[in-house]
Amino acid sequence: MSPSSTTTADVLIIGAGLSGLTAARELTRHGLRVVVVEKARTVGGRLATQPMGPALLDHGAQFFTVRGDDFAATVEEAVDAGVVHEWCRGFGEPDGYARYAGSAGMHGFAAWLASDLTVLTGVQIEEIRKARTGWTARAGANVYEAPTILLTAPVPQSLAMLDKGSVRIDSEIADQLSSVEYFATIALLMTLESSPAVPEPGGVQLAESEAFTFVADNRRKGISPNHAVTLHANHDYSLRRFDHPVEEVCRELEELAAPWIGDATVLASDVKHWRHAGPVKALADRVLVDAGAGQRLAFAGDAFGGPKVEGAFNSGLAAARTLREI
Repeated sequence: MSPSSTTTADVLIIGAGLSGLTAARELTRHGLRVVVVEKARTVGGRLATQPMGPALLDHGAQFFTVRGDDFAATVEEAVDAGVVHEWCRGFGEPDGYARYAGSAGMHGFAAWLASDLTVLTGVQIEEIRKARTGWTARAGANVYEAPTILLTAPVPQSLAMLDKGSVRIDSEIADQLSSVEYFATIALLMTLESSPAVPEPGGVQLAESEAFTFVADNRRKGISPNHAVTLHANHDYSLRRFDHPVEEVCRELEELAAPWIGDATVLASDVKHWRHAGPVKALADRVLVDAGAGQRLAFAGDAFGGPKVEGAFNSGLAAARTLREI
């Protein structure tokens, strides 16, 4: 059995996706000791990039846009650092808004955000409990203690940790959280011998009624040295086939993807599953905070105040600013 350890912080953030990393950066800038824990082996959440041989393929978020000043400032820093670049100005008819991509994949953007933070990966928090002066979170024999916890994992996962520790939260907040629903997405990844039949600029957004909702040529997006495509199956298909055998789903999706592959030979293929790919409908508030009995418990993520990449960023930033004020 591994020896136990206790890690303390001013703020413990559970989830190293964009919301968690953004909140950690903001809180750290203001002198707080922040520890971020993440159950996956890498940071980023849906800012995810998969190597397949020499190719690189984004399989979560494919790009992001910028609307607000706060996100614009962070993206400008990332552009200057060579971490992200402008991919295009729209798919089909340009609309004037830049679509940004990670220069080495979307994961590279997340890794850059995490570079100066204390982030512990491969940490599966099993339960959260109230303590005399705050909170304890347990992962196996390891304990994390903080007066404030920010949960940025998908809401059902966050509620499961609290339920395991018999934590009761404010009833109004509990009602809002229990109303959050997510859609699922299955991503098909393929490396090819030659260029696929994806039109310029190397990305296509499609209606939910189509087999795929997005098709991306990772080489023309500027992240892969080799030909590689990512196709996101529509939400209905993804939910129906989510737990089916991987080989069966991969074979079926390859057949559906044939028009986008054209005459190219498929070298390798894989599928990735996102159980909580995004909120069906985001909550109105960017952050929810239960500060009962002086024990601060906050919730943030892309299900709060607006979905997509910038929504997740705004939620994390709002959480940090709110927690600094209470």
